Amino acid sequence: MGLFRRAARPEDGLEVPHPRTPADEVRDVHVEPLNAAEVIWAAQHREIVADLCSGSVDAQTVSDLFDRVQAIWLQSSDRTDSAPLVHAFGVALGDLVAERVPGLAWATADDGPEPELVLSHPAHDLVIFPIASVGRNWGHAPTGWLAAHVHEAAAGALAILAGHRSAH
Repeated sequence: MGLFRRAARPEDGLEVPHPRTPADEVRDVHVEPLNAAEVIWAAQHREIVADLCSGSVDAQTVSDLFDRVQAIWLQSSDRTDSAPLVHAFGVALGDLVAERVPGLAWATADDGPEPELVLSHPAHDLVIFPIASVGRNWGHAPTGWLAAHVHEAAAGALAILAGHRSAH
């Protein structure tokens, strides 16, 4: 699954083409605003990272925490389920990207066996999968991966949105 995908907007259901990056997939994704339970779920995971970062939730601090936690998890002889860690760091990654890309907001994507939290844009079919991205990289991400990925994802999203604006 690529970091970026197209989304059918819930209000009109139409597909809107946009410039693609090589990692893009062509499947359409239906997105909806978060429901109350999803808002609470994201807030709980956001709080975990904020507490561990002593409230300083910037890209470098979160990336350093990610590196430490992943290293400890990898060194553990009794590895626990990584899903809670993936979710917490995925929400943090998404928040950091959304801070850099105007208009991005959390939403729910429904294109697979179960819905997942994503970032989407209200005026574009751009969908970003930060939690899935952390999941794909957990356990083998190189040092500094999260900070680099924040910058890469934000730059990619801004480029896609700039191409969309210039096409009109």
